[in-house]
Order: sequence, then structure tokens, then C-alpha cells
Amino acid sequence: MSADIDRMLCFAAVAEHGSFTAAAAALGCSKAHVSRQVAELEQALGAQLLLRTTRRLSLTALGHRHAEDVGRLRAAYDEARQRVAAERDEVRGVLRITTATTFGEVFLVDLVRDFMARHPQVDVEIDTSIVVRDLFDGRWDFAFRITRVIDERLVARAVGVVREIAVAAPALLAGREPPRRPADLGPLPALRNSHFSDDAEWVFVRGGDSGTVRPHARLAINNFAALQRAAERGVGMARLPYYLVRDALAEGRLVRLLPDWEIAQLPMALVHPQRRHPTRLQQAFRSFALAWFEAPERQALLR
Repeated sequence: MSADIDRMLCFAAVAEHGSFTAAAAALGCSKAHVSRQVAELEQALGAQLLLRTTRRLSLTALGHRHAEDVGRLRAAYDEARQRVAAERDEVRGVLRITTATTFGEVFLVDLVRDFMARHPQVDVEIDTSIVVRDLFDGRWDFAFRITRVIDERLVARAVGVVREIAVAAPALLAGREPPRRPADLGPLPALRNSHFSDDAEWVFVRGGDSGTVRPHARLAINNFAALQRAAERGVGMARLPYYLVRDALAEGRLVRLLPDWEIAQLPMALVHPQRRHPTRLQQAFRSFALAWFEAPERQALLR
């Protein structure tokens, strides 16, 4: 097929410019190449398209008709290439993103709202789930993932750090001595995130010191928002992302336990498969998202 196209383009150039020399200059190739391609086209068609003399070159009647047909094909081909180039360069289409439920609720709605405002030809589909989606099935453009382990076939760019803290409702702590060390949390009822296997054991770090507690979990839930609600109701203490509970802390609905101690800090990354030819939409969103998370108000939640 590519050889046929080359032959037709060479013939069209000869018909337009009136000579092999001028056609070769227009196409950026040798005169011999143009002459050979036209001869092969005539052989393939079984018809003479050009009248060749030592002084001039002219089209046969059949050559005139074929030149018109090829001209229409070339115009359609040029239009198709221009359309592809325009769609490649314009930010448009459907963007599909997957992420953990709570992170999506807190950050992604605002992120995609701002992105769509800048690019009105873009539609977005967000999947918020505790299920880690397969990024190699071709359905998802990007994922936001909280993890230290990333598949080596993926590209990951950090957007911040998710810091977990231990919290409880003031009512749960009423009448108790304020806990000062991890061991002091032992008597308190706890809430556990059943989605994470390591949530049964809380490891606290302060400088070179560390302490571990295995609290008694009276209630296990696989959703951060539901855990926060249960914690605010005084059902038990919980370990939750700081970005989720900052307002509850500021409003006094929750109290941070052991504020001098840290629990877990996990990197949050924008993740996507390695791509040789990313679309203009994918390039635009990647740059926009990385810059968006650098804003001070977002970094205050992811530090």
C-alpha cells in the first residue's frame, strides 16, 4: 500500500509541475526515483499516462483523468493528516482516572474541575475504589496511588506524602490521663481499617525511639470516611490520613493522640504506563496535575 501511495504522489507531482525534475524538487527526492515510480505505476495499471519526448512531457487522455482521480485522493489524504494533527495537538477527548476512594473525594473533584475549566473539550471519568485497577488493560489513563511499591513497567511521579495520625473523639478521652507513649493507648478501644493488613499493629516513631501497640479493634471498616465518622462518634480511636481529618481537628471534633509521634508516611504518586506516544490530552493532564499539587494549600495536606 505504501508503494502504491508513493507512486501516485510521484505521478501527481509530475502532472502538477510538468517535469520529472520539478516534481523531484517538490517532493525532495531524486529525479530517477520519480521517473521509476511513474513507470512502475504505468506498469501496474497497464496503461500509458505520460507522453515522453526529448523536448517535452505531456499527459495522455487517460493520464489526465487519472491525475484528477489521484488529485482527489491526495486532497483526502492531506485532509486526513491535518485532522489527525489537529486532534493530536488540541487537548480534547475523554480522560479516565482511578484512585483510592477517600483521596478521590478530597482531591480529584477539585483537580478535574480546574482541568476541565481550562480545557472545555475534555470529559473526565473518575473511578474511586479500594480495588487497585489494572493500568495495562487500556482503560485507564492515570492512577493516583498511595504506595512505596510501584510496578517497574509504570511511570510514577510523587505529588506528596500521605501522613497518618492517631485520633479520637474528646468524649472517648474524658476522664482519662492523656496518653504520652504508644503503650498508653492500649486500654482505649480502637477502630481498624479492614482493607489494610498492617492496621492491626500501630508502629509509632519519634526520633530514634519507637513503640508498637496492637489495639483492640471493636469495629473494622474498609473505608476511611466511615472510620472517621465512627471515631467522631466516640466508638474508638483510629489512624487516619491527616488530609482527611484536618478540619475535624481544627473544629474540635477529633483530638490528635501522641502528637509528637509519627505513624505512617506513604508517598502519593501520579502513575501511568510507559508510553512512547502519549496523547496531547495525557501530556496536558500530567503537567497540570503535577503543578496543581504543588500549590501550598495542597502541600499543607500532603506533607
